[in-house]
Amino acid sequence: MFVGMNTDNHIYASISADIVASTSLSVNETIRLKRAIEELLGLLEKEFPGFWGRLVKGDYLECILPEPRKIFRIALILKTFIKAFDVSLTKYNQQFVTFGIRIAIGIGVMRIVEKAEGIMDGKAIYLSGRGLEKTNSTAKGTMIFCADNMEAYQGVNTVVLLTDALINDATRRQCNVLYYKLLGMNESDIASRMGIRQPAVSQHSKSAKWYCIEEALRYFENLKFEGYE
Repeated sequence: MFVGMNTDNHIYASISADIVASTSLSVNETIRLKRAIEELLGLLEKEFPGFWGRLVKGDYLECILPEPRKIFRIALILKTFIKAFDVSLTKYNQQFVTFGIRIAIGIGVMRIVEKAEGIMDGKAIYLSGRGLEKTNSTAKGTMIFCADNMEAYQGVNTVVLLTDALINDATRRQCNVLYYKLLGMNESDIASRMGIRQPAVSQHSKSAKWYCIEEALRYFENLKFEGYE
């Protein structure tokens, strides 16, 4: 928990995100999804020290993390979790089933991060909020990376965009496997959790191009962010 933390000299990462076509879901699905996201945010707080995420108005998320190199993994966890959510496919919710969620990642200093007061204010959250507006058209992708000095992170947004495209093409079951892999689970444990055989997990992983996603994560997590402590 953050308590009046002085953040002036520390680079933060943020996520601004919203559910795609959330109004296409049934009332029951909307309620189940809200509860599931709240549980996921609680899990992320335990898995990633300093993480704070909140759900606003049911379909908009704001997240902050003091360790920028882990933010891409969290973004992919959110993406695969939403895409793995079980809904009945109709002609109205195809956008939700295909894209799930739009995400913008921001990197920058924060003026204040105060969970007790519900305040996250600063450059990182400003950049991700502004960046989310650029993903309005799903034809341009549903995940974007934003920083003040984009020249310093040349190629990062391309990696983010391509990884997002892979996940957009993945099935619900494939996304379920990717979600557990992103949390660090091995295939044997994933098979037990999903009630399927390990070879099936391996096949879903291969079909969803996990080896490409893993390489993209390795690239991002080896970045040197200016001012990173």
